[in-house]
Amino acid sequence: MANFKTFLKAGHPPTLFSAFIYFDFCFAIWVLNGAMAPFISEEFHLTPAQKGFMISVPILAGAIMRFPLGVLSQYIGRKWAAMVEMSLIFMALVYGYFMVDTYSEVINMGILLGIAGASFGVALSLGSGWFPPKYKGLAMGIAGAGNSGTVLAMLFAPPLAVKYGWQAVYGFGAAFMLLPMVVMLIFAKEPPDREKQSLKEHLACLFERDGWTFNLIYIITFGGFIGLSNFLPTYYYDQFHVSKVEAGQLTMLAALMGSAIRVVGGWASDRWGGINTLTAIFGFVILTMVLASFQPSIGISTALFMFCFAALGAGNGALFQLVPLRWPLTTAVAGSMIGEIGALGGSFIPNAMGISKQSTGTFAWGFIAFAVLGVVAFVILRIAQKKWTKTWVDKGGKARIRKEEIEFEIHTHIAEEGVEIIKPTYAKGEFAYRTIIYPVGNSELADKAREQAAYLAKSTGSKLLLLYVNEKFHSTGLLASDSPEWSKIREAWIDEGKELLINEAKKLKKLNVSNIEAVFGQGDVASEIITIAKERSAELIILASHIASPLGKLLMGSRTYSVFKEAPCPVLRIVR
Repeated sequence: MANFKTFLKAGHPPTLFSAFIYFDFCFAIWVLNGAMAPFISEEFHLTPAQKGFMISVPILAGAIMRFPLGVLSQYIGRKWAAMVEMSLIFMALVYGYFMVDTYSEVINMGILLGIAGASFGVALSLGSGWFPPKYKGLAMGIAGAGNSGTVLAMLFAPPLAVKYGWQAVYGFGAAFMLLPMVVMLIFAKEPPDREKQSLKEHLACLFERDGWTFNLIYIITFGGFIGLSNFLPTYYYDQFHVSKVEAGQLTMLAALMGSAIRVVGGWASDRWGGINTLTAIFGFVILTMVLASFQPSIGISTALFMFCFAALGAGNGALFQLVPLRWPLTTAVAGSMIGEIGALGGSFIPNAMGISKQSTGTFAWGFIAFAVLGVVAFVILRIAQKKWTKTWVDKGGKARIRKEEIEFEIHTHIAEEGVEIIKPTYAKGEFAYRTIIYPVGNSELADKAREQAAYLAKSTGSKLLLLYVNEKFHSTGLLASDSPEWSKIREAWIDEGKELLINEAKKLKKLNVSNIEAVFGQGDVASEIITIAKERSAELIILASHIASPLGKLLMGSRTYSVFKEAPCPVLRIVR
């Protein structure tokens, strides 16, 4: 309990609570058609394949809408992006109440329900934004537990549909959406961990191999959760011939496990590492899906689904312990992108189950197909983690937050106006490298840049000045305050930067580079590099940067271009 109090004091609980309520209600709306599928299927006499398609439409629509909402949140803030989304959901539900009477209109309504499925990345980033890195996993686990909205839908939608008709449930949903809107408006406060970035930087995670590894893992954990929770009412109704209300209640039992355990997944990942937690979880998911394919009794099937949902829920929490560690500056966008692809995977199960039933007369092959997909994702996770633990996360997937002994002093650079710039003097025809500026970061080209820097420093005898610039201070200046929450975030950012400098210095010493100076700067990255190069009379700057097309440079600009344009000395650019 004491640890939980410490956790709460480290962040902003009202914002975390608002994010949870927002995600919870949106999730409930997102799965409404799945909860009411037995009613809709009976009214329109749908085939198994039509049922699977009808259930998958909101999932697909929600998946597609997640990324645009994540990008929007970067410009207007997560709080106001959430308010815009909830307003649209309210209007969509009013439309559903008055206008939906045919199967084609149900499909159209499914697309509109997808708006609610877009909330994922924004909710998690908003809820965890005030918490330092070591508590990100737990904060995201709590915000993400809002997928318990599935429980609300499965518990309340079928009885309301029996009493008032399934179209009326849309009207009840519209009324309920007013609650999270009021909570968000009053209690949420926009977190400070937001940085203005170009569209290119926003989209960068889409072109990284790690991003697609995360996507595949999330297709299993979240795609499995949303796909199963939508299809299970239909499965129970068709396979065991229970009533529509009982089908919803049995699904609710399984979904409740997944929602509750998600928090445990985040906590376990903070404690034992997200990679270790995911490894164990995949074993449970694959095993339960294989056993479910034998279609045992309703009691055993429900127990298997509860274990499977618990593992899937914990997996969701575990994966999103890793996301902010891998993309600390663009967590919302990266989370939205991963959530989008993962939700796309959610359409796999309803369609696989429907096609299996229609083609073979049994749902068994739908379960087997998902188990095989799980094996593929598991193998890729184990291969990818070898690189992760060498670059951005500790062994097992734990956050790199340990403080190591500093073997050298790290100077903090404070830019001053009016400092005299002394240009180096050389005899005619002579030149020597005395100071080389080497900015460090999380570039994928860091290894290549380090080799070049080490070679030049050793062969010329020059000093290698390692520079880390924390741009977050600069970008969040308007949000800065004297609050305890802000102080903790600021300290975490400083620790993160100094640890990068220490780790880089250790790697250079292994390459026999001894003349090293470390400098910690704040502000605009390009300006700091140029200023320090002038102050130190540097002879060379080494930059690791991605290749950008001429059109990309024209539209988006780049820090590298600014350094090239204003640097007082030659710049060595490492691009491959």
